[in-house]
Amino acid sequence: MLEYFVTFINDGLCVLDMSVSLLDFQAFRSMGVSLILPAAGSSVRFLESLEGAFKIKKQWWPLEGMPLLEKVCRDFQGTACFAQIFLVVSHPVEQIYLQQRFSDPLVSVILGGKTRQQSVQNALDLVDTPLVMVSDVARFCLDYPVLHNLFSAMHEQVLDCVAPSLPASDTLIYQDNQVLNRDGVRCVQTPQLCRTAVLKKAYATGAFSDESSAILSLGARVAYISGSTRLHKLTYARDLPPQSQVSNHSFGMGFDVHGFEPNKVMKIGGVEIDPKDSQQQGFKAHSDGDVLLHALIDALLGAIKGGDIGMYYSDQNPAYAGMDSALMLQSIYGLVQNLGHVVVGIDTTLFAQIPKIAPYRMAICQNLAKLLKIQPHQINLKATTTEGLGFIGRKEGVGAQVLVQTSILVPTQAR
Repeated sequence: MLEYFVTFINDGLCVLDMSVSLLDFQAFRSMGVSLILPAAGSSVRFLESLEGAFKIKKQWWPLEGMPLLEKVCRDFQGTACFAQIFLVVSHPVEQIYLQQRFSDPLVSVILGGKTRQQSVQNALDLVDTPLVMVSDVARFCLDYPVLHNLFSAMHEQVLDCVAPSLPASDTLIYQDNQVLNRDGVRCVQTPQLCRTAVLKKAYATGAFSDESSAILSLGARVAYISGSTRLHKLTYARDLPPQSQVSNHSFGMGFDVHGFEPNKVMKIGGVEIDPKDSQQQGFKAHSDGDVLLHALIDALLGAIKGGDIGMYYSDQNPAYAGMDSALMLQSIYGLVQNLGHVVVGIDTTLFAQIPKIAPYRMAICQNLAKLLKIQPHQINLKATTTEGLGFIGRKEGVGAQVLVQTSILVPTQAR
């Protein structure tokens, strides 16, 4: 095994080399490097370290006005030295939300697997460059000198993998109280730069905790350069700097209309309307057509600047035919919560000549509160006719308008 240690670390403390700038990465663009950012984990230890009922997975922690995983991706993107960037997430809704946040066609948001290695392999299947870099988004402070030295080491030597590492600073006990010599132990970090073909071959042989150990198992050429304390992995809430609990508010507005279709069940706000009140009509739509829930979904997406409902649930996709809109709402609200938002209040207006909304007002408010895990008093529901004007006045359909207010929360740290 080769060792290649550079010297911008003194006694484990990061000494920032101010001579390294984004311009210094231009020389590496021709190397042909793709970047994989695994961000599909469940954050079990991080969530357990937070107080209160409201939890945010570490990769979605709000940082500099955006989710942590987006910030990390944009930091790497700013070096302009990657041919492809793959951001790996756990849920299709997360995938759609983040993809519409990136205008750069070189950034692809893809779905991961049950383990870190499976997530990396999902991205590896799409990599068509000779080199690939893998970096956990939990190491959210990009250290540019370390990144520069990783590229330099791969460029200057014949290597299959190069990774940053730091010396162990604590006493190490292994099984049966055996004390390890910490002078011979190093803590390996990411990002790690690998030859794509070698990493694919290594990962096909078994399960590994990182890329360098996988490639080492082949007896291939691996170098470890000096890492940085800035690359410390976010594992517990205490690894974050203290922040205030409530940072600010956000608002979103949604509007939707649906025409009537005979002999269908009508739902408004997830509540089934008596056929006598709906005159045996439901809504003409690809899904169940719940006009109020659709407007609410768009309002929630507005609060997080997340596009509109059609981006997530296209009416051209047969998989969503007849879909219960409450399931759509729960999925979108999960994304809203991932981003640290909680609903503070909802104001909605239904425009309908039929059915009469008054008999269902309380049930609708209670159901919306249940779906969003808030209290009914946080919801205001109004209803009006259009005085016989327009398609609503002609009893051809119903419209809904929703205004949502959210608070962006930062949970308190427990331990």
